[in-house]
Amino acid sequence: MAQTTADTTVDHAHGHDDHAHPTEKQYWIVFAVLAVLTAVEVAWSYLGLSGAALVVPLIVMMVAKFLLVGGIFMHLYFDTKILHGRLFWWTFASAIILALAVYFIVFASFDTVF
Repeated sequence: MAQTTADTTVDHAHGHDDHAHPTEKQYWIVFAVLAVLTAVEVAWSYLGLSGAALVVPLIVMMVAKFLLVGGIFMHLYFDTKILHGRLFWWTFASAIILALAVYFIVFASFDTVF
């Protein structure tokens, strides 16, 4: 039997009392935010900007979407048992740093950072 609170749903029938999950409403909100961010990214790419004016906002939106998908849809934000909830932040911070490092290394090899 699932108990629903204002912020999370806890499933008592399957022994997951200490593992909270987002509610259906939260999933829809995150879906809408992701859809809006994606539309903004696509529109931003058509503005004719170049250099940092193009890349930096796209990277910021990418990081926001990355954290939302990993944290909410993959339930990692709600996994507080693993290293007191810090595993999500350490893993995803490392992945973001690695992705950005690869991005800058590839573009540096073409003698252009942005």
